[in-house]
Amino acid sequence: MCFSGILEPTPFIHSSSKMFSRNKIFAVLLLATMIRCFLAFSIDLGNDEVYYLTYARHLQWNYFDHPPMVALLIRLSTFNMQFTSEFFIRLGPIVLAAINTYLVFTIGKKLKNEQAGLLAALLYTASVYSSIISGLFIMPDSPQLFFWILSLWILIKVVDENSTITTVNANLLFFGLVAGLCIMSKVHGVFLWFGFIMYVLWYKRILLKNPFFYCALLLTLVVVSPILFWNIANDFITYQFHSDRVVINQGVNFNSFFRELVGGILYNNPINYFLVILGLISFFKKKNQISTPFTRLLFLLSLPLIVVLLMISVFRDTLPHWSGPAYVTLMILVSCFLADEENKNFSFRWAKWANFLVILIAGIGVWVINFYPGTLGSNDVKFLGKKDVTLDMYDWSYFKDNFEDLLHKNNIMGIANTRFVVNNKWFPGAHIDNYIAEPLNLQFVAIGELNDIHTYYWLNQYRPKLKEGDDAYFVTFSNYFKNPHELYGGLFEKINAPVIIEQVRGGKPVRNMYVYLMRNYKGSK
Repeated sequence: MCFSGILEPTPFIHSSSKMFSRNKIFAVLLLATMIRCFLAFSIDLGNDEVYYLTYARHLQWNYFDHPPMVALLIRLSTFNMQFTSEFFIRLGPIVLAAINTYLVFTIGKKLKNEQAGLLAALLYTASVYSSIISGLFIMPDSPQLFFWILSLWILIKVVDENSTITTVNANLLFFGLVAGLCIMSKVHGVFLWFGFIMYVLWYKRILLKNPFFYCALLLTLVVVSPILFWNIANDFITYQFHSDRVVINQGVNFNSFFRELVGGILYNNPINYFLVILGLISFFKKKNQISTPFTRLLFLLSLPLIVVLLMISVFRDTLPHWSGPAYVTLMILVSCFLADEENKNFSFRWAKWANFLVILIAGIGVWVINFYPGTLGSNDVKFLGKKDVTLDMYDWSYFKDNFEDLLHKNNIMGIANTRFVVNNKWFPGAHIDNYIAEPLNLQFVAIGELNDIHTYYWLNQYRPKLKEGDDAYFVTFSNYFKNPHELYGGLFEKINAPVIIEQVRGGKPVRNMYVYLMRNYKGSK
């Protein structure tokens, strides 16, 4: 996310250009941050983002799907939920993306020189995963990637042959803490320890005699222990949920493998992927470009996660962004091979186009979400907008305003005076909760199976509950349509015909909201 004037490598020819180089990295940081801030203002929260906002509404040591760090990040960026606009909810990822970019630059400079650092930062900024998915959207990946990159910086100091024993010991303990925080962001952080232990066993067994190595491991276990204690108290529900997603028991699934492979290319930017391949070729041609311990370490911190996920994807569905931290690690490594004299002009030129590509993708995405005429999904009236993922981030305030009008009308006419809103699933339930119920001071309740309502199972325990005789509104949408008669026919005495609120985009119908008034709650089954 930067412009061509920032990317030209020519000024780096002179050794006296360190300050000029530093100015360039700060220019990259400033421009990328400004673009992310604009994007944060421009679109509503997506399904996952608004769901993770529910984490922050009631802090726990762990959640149904993920550890708690994303909730803490939201609490921090919203000043303890005082400012809950899209910008402040996404402010944490935006700030961390800027820090990450500078860390990547610093690591590249440490491994080789400032040219390698700047190239690594440019590849990082051009990655859809690191710059948008984890750098703009509020996801568990946001804090995970920060702690992952910080762990890389720490471990480089540990394996540096010039480090003193005091430096090594201090950084071992620091790594133990940061790796634990990475796992507390997303469990994939365990691959930091997996890669580091492999490095120790193969290349630096002397650390096996160092008590600080075991203290670091113990420190990580202490930091992540809340995940274990929470799961013990909740019948290991997180383990059951994730094991259902990745257990190898479905036979060969080439579609999943193809999605993981191609998704990795697209999420990390095809140009970046191309440069990574060229960098690896350069490495195998000339192995002496950077210190061997650094090369070994970064390979072991990247390849295992990529390979494991590709292997799992052959048998079970995976998501391409799970391997994102590993690809970022590879980008840092190959930048050192691409920044030498014979490759740097070519590499910086393509890094420029990679940044232009991700800006183009972001710009097209914002336009489609806000202005595309009609839907990219189904045009069937009942299922209007189904499979159109752009609708998750489009104009939820429209439904809030129309729902408020409906409430006011029903109150005046004496039709209903209930404050309860119900849905059966975490999506679109979290959108209804955040964009309709919360601003209108209504009580949202998710009524459904645990695998459908996720963390709302716990949130429901802290919110007002439906009592016998209560009425409630059931809200559903054409792109996620559910029939309340099938869901709640036995729980309410009567379910009225729906009020249908049509939404348009670009002058064409894009989605319908169905509001059912459910009368006289009979109590849970």
